[in-house]
Amino acid sequence: MTTLPRRDFLRIGGASLCGVSLLDVLRAQSQAAGAPAPKAKQMIVCWMAGGPPHTDMFDMKPDSGTDYKGEFKPIKSNLPGLDVCELMPNLAKIADKYTIIRSITTMNQPGDHSRAPMYWLTGNPRLPSGTEKFPMYGSVISKVRPGPPELPSFTVLGKIDHHINNSISGSYLGPAYSPFIFDPQSSKDDIAKMLAPQMELPAFAKQTELLAALDKRLRRQDSVDPLIAGLDKYQQTAFDMLRSPKLRAALDLSKESEETIKKYKTGHLEKYRYPSGDPLHFLLARRLIEAGAPIVHFSLGYWDWHGENFIAGRQQIPMFDNALSMLLMELDERGLLDTTIVLALGEMGRKPKCGTEKNAGRDHWDYAQFVLAAGGGFKRGCVVGATDKLGEQVTDNFYKVESFGSTLYHLLGIDPATVMQTPSNRPIKLIAEDSPLVKEALV
Repeated sequence: MTTLPRRDFLRIGGASLCGVSLLDVLRAQSQAAGAPAPKAKQMIVCWMAGGPPHTDMFDMKPDSGTDYKGEFKPIKSNLPGLDVCELMPNLAKIADKYTIIRSITTMNQPGDHSRAPMYWLTGNPRLPSGTEKFPMYGSVISKVRPGPPELPSFTVLGKIDHHINNSISGSYLGPAYSPFIFDPQSSKDDIAKMLAPQMELPAFAKQTELLAALDKRLRRQDSVDPLIAGLDKYQQTAFDMLRSPKLRAALDLSKESEETIKKYKTGHLEKYRYPSGDPLHFLLARRLIEAGAPIVHFSLGYWDWHGENFIAGRQQIPMFDNALSMLLMELDERGLLDTTIVLALGEMGRKPKCGTEKNAGRDHWDYAQFVLAAGGGFKRGCVVGATDKLGEQVTDNFYKVESFGSTLYHLLGIDPATVMQTPSNRPIKLIAEDSPLVKEALV
């Protein structure tokens, strides 16, 4: 992946020293043309890295005893039978717009911050090394059903790798299908400045010249390598996209009213002990979806609480509640929710037993967690699966993560059994293990 020089704020997967052949793209698009019409045209992934606590949010156990239940109280939602954390009044009011899945888990032992994200975000067990580099869902969409040429098919806002030694953004599909990663660290106060019209295009041009020179040298060494043969096309596409007025407009928050921005930022603390993420990522995701971007992924803070669980929760959960509920309501009001999958999940849950000490915390727990899924063919107002009275084990409708991946591909109009070719010409299915869909969650 190539890092451009403008304060290191932007990385382009497709502008590295490899690409793929045009024939490969045309073949994939031809295969996609024969697929059934998808229920979901687009997808937003809110990744809650570290593992949000299921028993403190969407699977509360108020009768589990003082060692387990924690400090937060449940409140009723507008979906009969679903109680949620008292810190999520907004999501409680619109529970009829989303599905909560309580019965999918990686079952890793113990909870693994490296393995579990790769599993969840690809639908296949993937290790930092030693397994195939299965692609993220966005990379597959970029290959078989790319979006408008003026927009990235797979956009990531902020950090994509947490506790992952080998970047999850790379895959056997090649760098042409890696995400465009916009790093907000270069502009913490105004993300829109990242792609304002004053971009240093001469610097980009110099980068292009450098890559072209290196590419020419590589071609002399191996003129028949199909990965190298596609470089020009994808390099040019990447730089054309950076100049795209449509992309700049989608990321320009000055086009939103101050009232809207204020609503998204409600609950966000300017000073905090625990990183809660940027609520404006939700707004940027909505704008990118409106513009036609197929996949938008962002990480929301860091949820790896081992101590002071409830102090962290009071800082992080209210912002999550407010910004996600705003996103769901605005997508619904604009007629986009039915065709846009919205996901909120992390790689694991948190250990239900937390003790009673003053700064109690919850450790890793891979045996139970929650997934919030809305739109794009997921049922409105639905709870799938259940855990035991302590929230420790799944007791109903257990599914493996492969089923979750297959379900996403199904909704996006892609057969999860589609066979791709690795760089070594090994045929491999998008979801390697045949797995049933999570039908209880589907319309």
